[in-house]
Amino acid sequence: MNPVRIGMLGLGQRGLQHLKAVYQLQQEGLAQIVTLADAFAANVEPAKLQQYVPDLSTDEIQLTTDVDVLLNSNVDALYLSIPPNVHKGEVVRAAQKGIHLFVEKPMSLFLDEAIEMQTAIADAGIISTVGFQQRFDVRHDAVKQYLAGKQGVMVSYTRHGPLEGHSTKHTPTEAVGGPGNRVWTANRAWSGMTVVEGGIHPLDVWRYWFGDVDWVQATYSHRPPTEIVDGADNPYAYNVIFGFKNGVIGNMILSRLRRVYQSYGEEQILWTEGRIELTDDAVIAYHYDGPYPPTVNPTAAELRHEVDVPDGENSTLAISRAFVTAVAQNDPTRIRSPFDDAMNSLAAVLGANISDTLGGKRVYLEELLTGDEFARFRQKVA
Repeated sequence: MNPVRIGMLGLGQRGLQHLKAVYQLQQEGLAQIVTLADAFAANVEPAKLQQYVPDLSTDEIQLTTDVDVLLNSNVDALYLSIPPNVHKGEVVRAAQKGIHLFVEKPMSLFLDEAIEMQTAIADAGIISTVGFQQRFDVRHDAVKQYLAGKQGVMVSYTRHGPLEGHSTKHTPTEAVGGPGNRVWTANRAWSGMTVVEGGIHPLDVWRYWFGDVDWVQATYSHRPPTEIVDGADNPYAYNVIFGFKNGVIGNMILSRLRRVYQSYGEEQILWTEGRIELTDDAVIAYHYDGPYPPTVNPTAAELRHEVDVPDGENSTLAISRAFVTAVAQNDPTRIRSPFDDAMNSLAAVLGANISDTLGGKRVYLEELLTGDEFARFRQKVA
C-alpha cells in the first residue's frame, strides 16, 4: 500500500494537532506529508512547525501561502483546518480535483456555503470526513455499545467554562478585521457563538448514539455592548433543546463568564430503565437488573455498574488513521462522520442560533435547509 500523499491548509492550533497525527502515520509508512499551506507565512515557518512536531523535517515538504500551489501539488488528500468564517471555495475546488477531504468542524457558519461543499463532494465521489474526533473516543464507543438495544430517553450536557479559558489562536485576526487578541473563538462573527464552536462536539456524539436531530429550540443570555472586551461578544449563557428523530431529547447548557477562572461540567445519558454518568475517565451506569420489583430497595452498590472502557489511542490520531486508511484502501466504511452525515450536526447548532434570534421558536432542520422562510439565514454574510 503506497503512502497517502497529504496536503494541509491551516496550520493553527487544530491544524498543528493534525500535523502531529499525520506525522505519526508517516512514520508508520501510511502517509507522506507533501504540502503545508497557511494564509500567513509565519505559520509555515519550519522552526515554528518543529516546535509542535519536533522531529519533522521540512526538506522535502512544500511550504506555501498560495492555495493554488497547494491544490496543484499532486496530493491525494487534503486537511482543511481554518476558521469557519474564512472559507473561499477551497473545499469545492479540491473536491472538483478529486482530492479526498478532511474538513474541520464547523465546516462553515453559513448553510448555503456548506450545502455547496456537500454537493461538490457528492458529485466528485470522493472520501470525506469532518473532524468529529470524539466519535473515536473509547468512552463514547463504550456508551454506544452499552446502549445497544436500549430505548434512549434523554441526554443532558452542562459545561460552564471561563471566558478567559479561550486560547489564543495562530491566525493574526487583528490584521484581518477580527479580535485584536487573536482569541477568535470568543467572537460571534468568527466562531458562530459557543453552541456552534464548542457545543457541536457533544451534539455530534449524541448523534453517534441516537441518530439525526429533527428540531432545535434555544434561548441565549446575550452580553450587552458595555460588557464586551477585546471583541469577546459571544453570549453569557445558552440553553438549547434538541429533538431527535427517534424521540430522544437532548438538553445542552453552556456558559462563558468572566472572572470565574474555573470550569464545571457533567453529562448524563438516560434510557427507559437507567442512566449513564459520563466523566473524563469513567462510564458509570445506574440501574437495577435483578428480579422486579425487588422485595427491598437495592443498595447503592447494587445499582452502580462501571462500564468497561477498552484502551485506545488518542482520538485525534484515531480519526486521522481512519481517514488515511479509508483513502488508501478506497473504503469509505471506515469513516464515522462523512461530510453528508455531518451536515445534520452543523444544521442543528446553526439552527439553535436561529431559534434564539426568532425568540426561541422551534426550528425543524428540514425546513431550515430547504424552506424559503429560512433562506436569509442560510446566506453567507459578506
